[in-house]
Amino acid sequence: MSAWSTQSYLRAFAFLFATMAGAAFAQHDMARYNVIWNSPSKDASETMPIGNGDMGANVYAIEDGDLFLLLSKNDALTFCGDVIKTGRAKISLFPNPFAKGKPFRQTLDLVTGSILIEADGVTIRIWADANSNVCHVEIQAPWDLMVTVKPDLWKRIIPYSSQNRVNPKTVPPEIPQDILIDRPSKLLWFYTVGDQSILPMDLKEYEVEQLTEQFPDPFRFNTFGHLIEIQPTPGTSLTHDGGYVLGGNGKRFDIRIHALKMQTPTPDPEWSNAIENQARMVGNTPTTWKAHCAWWKEFWERSWIAASDTSLPSEDRERLMGDSENALKRQEKDGAARVSQSYNVFRFLMACQSRGTVQTKFNGGIFTQQLKLPASKDGKPPRPYAEPLKDGTFLTNEDDRLWGRRFTFQNQRLLYWPLYMSGDEELLDVFMEHYTRLLPMRKAITQKWFGHEGAYYRENVGLSGDDRDHDNAIRPPKTKPGEKYNGHWHDYYFTCGLETIAMMIEFVRYTENADVKKEFTEKKLLPFAREVLLFFDKHYARDEKGKLRLDPAQVLESYWVAVNPAPDIAGLRFCLQELLAMKVGTPVDQATWASLLKQIPDVPMREVDGKQVIAPAEQFATQRNSEVGELYPVFPFSLFGLAQGSQDLVDRTLRNYTNKGALRNVCWAQQEIHWALAGNAEETSKNLVERFRITTPMCRFPLFGREGPDSCPDFDHFGSGSIAFQRMLVQEGREWQTPEAAGKIYLFPAWPAHWDVDFKLHISNGGTVTGRVKNGKIEQWDVTPASRKKDVVLQPLWQRPSQ
Repeated sequence: MSAWSTQSYLRAFAFLFATMAGAAFAQHDMARYNVIWNSPSKDASETMPIGNGDMGANVYAIEDGDLFLLLSKNDALTFCGDVIKTGRAKISLFPNPFAKGKPFRQTLDLVTGSILIEADGVTIRIWADANSNVCHVEIQAPWDLMVTVKPDLWKRIIPYSSQNRVNPKTVPPEIPQDILIDRPSKLLWFYTVGDQSILPMDLKEYEVEQLTEQFPDPFRFNTFGHLIEIQPTPGTSLTHDGGYVLGGNGKRFDIRIHALKMQTPTPDPEWSNAIENQARMVGNTPTTWKAHCAWWKEFWERSWIAASDTSLPSEDRERLMGDSENALKRQEKDGAARVSQSYNVFRFLMACQSRGTVQTKFNGGIFTQQLKLPASKDGKPPRPYAEPLKDGTFLTNEDDRLWGRRFTFQNQRLLYWPLYMSGDEELLDVFMEHYTRLLPMRKAITQKWFGHEGAYYRENVGLSGDDRDHDNAIRPPKTKPGEKYNGHWHDYYFTCGLETIAMMIEFVRYTENADVKKEFTEKKLLPFAREVLLFFDKHYARDEKGKLRLDPAQVLESYWVAVNPAPDIAGLRFCLQELLAMKVGTPVDQATWASLLKQIPDVPMREVDGKQVIAPAEQFATQRNSEVGELYPVFPFSLFGLAQGSQDLVDRTLRNYTNKGALRNVCWAQQEIHWALAGNAEETSKNLVERFRITTPMCRFPLFGREGPDSCPDFDHFGSGSIAFQRMLVQEGREWQTPEAAGKIYLFPAWPAHWDVDFKLHISNGGTVTGRVKNGKIEQWDVTPASRKKDVVLQPLWQRPSQ
């Protein structure tokens, strides 16, 4: 680092801790959703998240204790694909600014993607650089401090979740532990998987072991860890005692924590040399901070929704709490503001963890943390390896995660659907890559098992191409139509491949750049769509009318025995109609799809009080889980809804669906999305407020979804609500649907008049929509490009009945 004058450092730190100049919205409005704590944390369950898209940290300052960063990386994979923590850094300050009774304020600053701690006159800014894999901890004090930093590692437990379906023969005989490396003036440590991988065993069990050499092994020799250094600053003396502790005395500190993952059988020297070279490439902190803030400025200018309830007294509006306060329900009166904070913080969290090489996991992503749990009824730990606290509760292990390595599609998809309308298509890349990369393997598995062409995708297709995390068998059964069949959770749950096609189609629709559209269509969409649609064509027989008959089949996980389930029928109709309307593929593709479309039966219906509602399937039985399968033809497969002129059908179905025990307002339940697509502002807003009232007593951060049925943090809880929130404001008709709806843009289709809002969202073909409601009136709206203004259909705001 080049020598700087004292004045240069003063100017740099003044810039660092001053409010960034920028867009008025990003500065004024997004800061209103900051999460603020006015006291230090009591234990490791009280963390606050930051990240740069690939590396992250759960940050917590313990009262009368130290500052900790529980570190993570998007691709820190074990031998079988669990994402585990990469370590923890412990930073001690003397005199201690976190002493009990001292002034304290900790802010998650959304505008700059950082955490700011102000404690007893000491200011600490923590940020994961948006442009490189380094986390900065910058400390400034009006008096001299003694600061030390060291790794704070823990004993690693079993290297995979107990909920994974892992062949015992693949489990390493010894559990790998972190390894410290001694270097002058640096702290280095790494975790290495070693010569272990579940991939060969998985491929052997699927009887496609010949593919072992054709696919890169995502697990073998995985090595990941950190390098910590303290950059010299004027007036600060640095020390290193050789005992894996760095320290110094002074008023200003710049602690850097670098992260690296690579696959190598020789971590030291290959990994250690690589991370040292990486650290040397990082520029001076004021310059990188400026570039980091510029990234977040562009991110927040891209899209936003900010709403508030005007029916409340002014003193109750936009008053948001920063703590979960060990409660199950948030108590703020302004439900619209609570929904807005949940929406925008979820978008922030996706940006913090979705630019790596592994899609963000629904069950905590990179922000899993130690959770506080009560003892079991017998007084024992609630989970294996949980550590007791003085108050009789327990902390889970640092690497603990419910549902393990699974990329459960029903959950995963909900994290990514909101990214189209928020304009964050760059964050979708790794999601698409997960499924398209594995297409040759899925084709081979399908051919070997079923003896026909195509590719099937079930719920839990993992990084090694398997879908073995099921409770019955690693592959679907070979039940013949008409055979007695009891069903199971995922046996014939093939909807996932169809929804992936739908999401790829949306990617093409929302992308403006013609070259990007063309390349994605040819290299991703078409190869994938051909094989998934071919699977359905080859796998199922035709009935006496020549129509495809999906039997045996199931309705998601809810009805285990079904014929012609609504999700699959709708998915086939939607994907085929879209591909034909897009005129993509070869003439043979178009002819094949046109022929197949004629063979797809209509979406099943049933009658309630003499009127039609959508049915879960033509025939259905053995209800187990709590989804609402009959509404999949509304979302994700847009066959019915307000934009299609069939909102009454959707409304009736919502009021009369068959699964009376269906999950509502939490986790992957999606009724709010359907209410919005029915144009029902009353039900959508009421249910969204209820969804985002839910918090968890297991941790302090109020925007980590509760545990049950998923792991905490539960991110699909926020993804589902975000989709509904967007569709309250904007919906689009499809080109191939009714002439009245084709290409139309419906503004405020499910918006209540008593909610003020300022928003910017993205629409198809690279367009955007902005709008503002104030005091019950639509004050402003605009569409780009201007040529699409003629397509706007302005919907009346919903007026709440007078009390």
